[in-house]
Amino acid sequence: MQPQQPQQPVQVLPQQPPKPAVPESPLDLPPGALRVGLLVPMTGPQAGFGQAMIDAATLALADVKADDVVLLPRDSGAEPQQSAAAARDLVENQAATVLLGPIYGRNVPAVAEVAAPRQVPVVAFSNDTSALRPGVHLIGLAPEVQVERVVDYAVQQGKSRFAALLPYGAYGDRLAESYRKAVARTGAELVDIVRYSDPGSDAQDAVRRLSGGQQTPPFDSLLLAETGERLRGIASLLPYYGIDAGEAQILGTALWMDQPVGRDQNLQGAWYAAPDRGAWDSFVRRFSALFGAQPPALAGLSYDATALAAVLGRKGQLARELDNPDGFAGVNGLFRFDQKGAAEHALAIYQVTATGGELLDPAAQRFTAGARPGEGVIRSNPLAAPTQPAASSVPPTTGGTPTTGVPPTTGATQATGTTGAATGAASGAAPQGLTGSTSGASVPPAR
Repeated sequence: MQPQQPQQPVQVLPQQPPKPAVPESPLDLPPGALRVGLLVPMTGPQAGFGQAMIDAATLALADVKADDVVLLPRDSGAEPQQSAAAARDLVENQAATVLLGPIYGRNVPAVAEVAAPRQVPVVAFSNDTSALRPGVHLIGLAPEVQVERVVDYAVQQGKSRFAALLPYGAYGDRLAESYRKAVARTGAELVDIVRYSDPGSDAQDAVRRLSGGQQTPPFDSLLLAETGERLRGIASLLPYYGIDAGEAQILGTALWMDQPVGRDQNLQGAWYAAPDRGAWDSFVRRFSALFGAQPPALAGLSYDATALAAVLGRKGQLARELDNPDGFAGVNGLFRFDQKGAAEHALAIYQVTATGGELLDPAAQRFTAGARPGEGVIRSNPLAAPTQPAASSVPPTTGGTPTTGVPPTTGATQATGTTGAATGAASGAAPQGLTGSTSGASVPPAR
């Protein structure tokens, strides 16, 4: 199943998609309806994100003309027991055939435990791979894929000696491990990985140790993993200790996509991997016009997951087709799930400029033929041995399917096998507690 050629954007949409009704029992549902449970925060400080995800899911159903799909939103709460209770209501009382969510990786195992006995698949919005279980897929944008992509690109540009400056903690641990593997796989040299506890005095000492007191850094590429003031503070230390951007290429992650990184001259020219902005920007415009607000990255994940569930679920192929190696197209580009259930996204390479990110190398439009997920096939374009396009199974929407470039997880109405989902770079902060940059470029890692 291959990605189809982009079609024209939707020309006709309702002024605003209807809010999903919440049936009290399965008896209130239309006969033969596909029941999609949506576990999102509906109360508490993250309720705004939950509402945006419900709005995005409703938009996805309208786009794929899923009149026979009933959306069942439930409050996932903040703790595992709350998510489990909501999942139990959906599975046992509402006869949900698929669960989308929750957003917190720590809550996913509790939901999976409820869903497993009924063989109800779970597509969670996290990218915390420790939450993976049989029957669980994670649609979030994993930091490992971002690191592999930017290292591959750097090596293709002639870089051969790599170093990293990373914070302590679970997110830093994941980046460090994936960086080691990515550099080793290319045959390049890993010079050093230096860790720090905070971006203040501890980071200053880390930068000093990284430079080795030399006038010229002993590496030609340096990975940073911060955002905002923390990133600017560390970047200001680099030239002071002889790490000049002209001698060491700065590398970053998708967390920079919606950050004003280019305001710092020390970061201009840096490279980072992130979803392609084309389809995501189109989704943002449509969502904003309908709901009067900019969608957070999580809304993109919700759109893609809902579209994916609707299209595959109506065909009775959800559990089987989720593992299609050709993947799906969503609002953030091409994505698929690896053999363990984690999302693998095709990413673009951007360069930091004073006015924003400049596209250097576009995201792949198809995965390498014959390669299985998890084998490190997300390479700089062009990909070798592209697979042949196949007809899409996604039904058309009114006026045509929207042009989505889902970086798996956000409004996919066009797919290599169906609509995808994406974690797009969204404007607006994402809630704390998510692991890594899920779905998207702007979701901070859990601490």
